[in-house]
Amino acid sequence: MGSFRKKISTTFRNRYRIILRRDENLEEKLSVTLTPLNLVIILCVGLFIFGTVIYMLLAYTPLNRIFPTKSSKYSNLEQFEMIQKIDSLELNLSQLNLQSEILSKVLAGEDVDVNYDTAANNLIIDNNPILEVGAESSSTKPESEISLRSASGEEHIYNFMSPLKGVISDTFDVGKKHLAIDIVAEPKSTVKSVQKGTVIFSGWTAAGGHTAVIQHPNNFISVYKHNATILKKEGTFVNFGDAIALVGNSGELTSGPHLHFELWKNGVAVNPLDFISF
Repeated sequence: MGSFRKKISTTFRNRYRIILRRDENLEEKLSVTLTPLNLVIILCVGLFIFGTVIYMLLAYTPLNRIFPTKSSKYSNLEQFEMIQKIDSLELNLSQLNLQSEILSKVLAGEDVDVNYDTAANNLIIDNNPILEVGAESSSTKPESEISLRSASGEEHIYNFMSPLKGVISDTFDVGKKHLAIDIVAEPKSTVKSVQKGTVIFSGWTAAGGHTAVIQHPNNFISVYKHNATILKKEGTFVNFGDAIALVGNSGELTSGPHLHFELWKNGVAVNPLDFISF
């Protein structure tokens, strides 16, 4: 056994010379001395490099469509997930652009071209709140809870509270382009947020005067116009019942101290009376 190992060791350590000569004059051009062990190492390295090149060609070139590899399958999955994310971002961006366009028109007092039949089909009212004007709560809890069922059958619970104690002088009327309700109250009465959310606009418009706009959960937006002053700045988080403004008579489209209140859902104006007990 020992002689066999010695023989193998000697065989791998024997040195051989490889010489390249010109055929015409036998001039030596290249001489390389190798051992069998060197040849084995060179062969292994060569096979490794060759296999790596073939793998790269199959995994990251159009050849992977003909000879799919495991990594290419993962790559296709990642591409599919990326496409889904891009589609989702594009949808969110289009919704934000639509919302921004509608909000700009609302603040400018312009007519908004929306399909109210489609909006009505998207929300089905299961139970209407009791319409009681002037029920002002001293707590920050919502005064009304309404259950809405979407066209797909999903049920959603929304909680709102009245923004102001007063008398409703004008109601929501799509035919008259009055996409709000008007609540008459004493000047400087406190206007409250109907639900928690973030103030996305707090400023002046020619038609609406001192105006506040709040973004709420579930794609709701509430708009408060003709105020004497706004108490919250843009970017401020507000909760149920937080004071956001004081009743006034500002702006061009007003005939006396009152609150012009609008409620929007998914970029479409909805009747506040369907969601809030006043």
